[in-house]
Amino acid sequence: MRNLPGATQRGERGQALVIFVLAAAVLFGFTAMAVDVGLILHERRELQNTADAAALAGATELPDSPGAAYDKAQEWAIANGIDTATGDQLDITVDSVDNSVTVRVEREQGFIFGRVLGLVSTQVHADSTARVGSPLNLSGVLPFGVLESAIDYDSGPTTFKYDATNPSNGNFGPLAVDGTGSNILQDSIKYGTDTGVCAQSQPACQDPTADTQTGNVVSATRNGFNYRFNNTSTDCDSFDEVLVSDSNGAYRINGTCNPFVGAPESLRLVLIPVIDSFPDGSSQPVTIKYFTALYLDTFSAGKCSGNSCEISGTLVKIVADPANDATLGVYDPINGVKLVRLVE
Repeated sequence: MRNLPGATQRGERGQALVIFVLAAAVLFGFTAMAVDVGLILHERRELQNTADAAALAGATELPDSPGAAYDKAQEWAIANGIDTATGDQLDITVDSVDNSVTVRVEREQGFIFGRVLGLVSTQVHADSTARVGSPLNLSGVLPFGVLESAIDYDSGPTTFKYDATNPSNGNFGPLAVDGTGSNILQDSIKYGTDTGVCAQSQPACQDPTADTQTGNVVSATRNGFNYRFNNTSTDCDSFDEVLVSDSNGAYRINGTCNPFVGAPESLRLVLIPVIDSFPDGSSQPVTIKYFTALYLDTFSAGKCSGNSCEISGTLVKIVADPANDATLGVYDPINGVKLVRLVE
């Protein structure tokens, strides 16, 4: 028997409908999973940000106050939306040996479309560890060494003096970290050193020395410091605008005035090597004992001429992370720069 034309067409339409229904079901399934997976990934990013913030906040209290480190991490986690009463999980571990804080947050994320496939929920978690240390290797420093005998964090503004003809008259002297010559020194003062240096206080430091800069470089010094003062925003040109005291005798940096995390108009806060002594005569290596922070208070070009130069600044201990300019070393309390960094 011959198939009638109408019957053949109806059969083909029926097959096409079946194929469409099956394809639509598969497409819906993939779309549903894509939406749910997107929600899960978004939730994980939020939890990771929370864990990072909590770990960093807690680590700033180390090594002085392990108990406060735990409390601060918990406080930040809760402030960022972690609620154990509704089922969120929060685990905090403070390691007083490694000077680190580890935070794990976990939350149940429900499926929306995945329920059609029998998927109800899944656990989403994030882990983060922050550690406290001191700089092992540090670039971006001011290429001047301050004598250790001049370090006094309680004296307020201090006058730092450089004498090109007689180093023993001063407590502050130029270092040839990036190389010798006035132009190199001037650029290093303006922008910080390109070359990294390490300190004797770090066991892993292989060469804690830097050569002194010879010759009369008063002009380069004057130009370099003028640049820093003239290119600092009026919003960041006072001590209280840049630095905020914490409970442990150190200072935190106001984010909008932090030159280490992309605030180029804030150039009055510098990191500086602390050295043992200044040699007389030709260029000789001096030992970098550790690092500290110096807020540049006042500078007068009239006091930086001839053979000598002086500048007023306040020495402070800071809690900061100079981004990629610093290699994290072991914590050393003598250091004036405490780094707090995510390590996992």
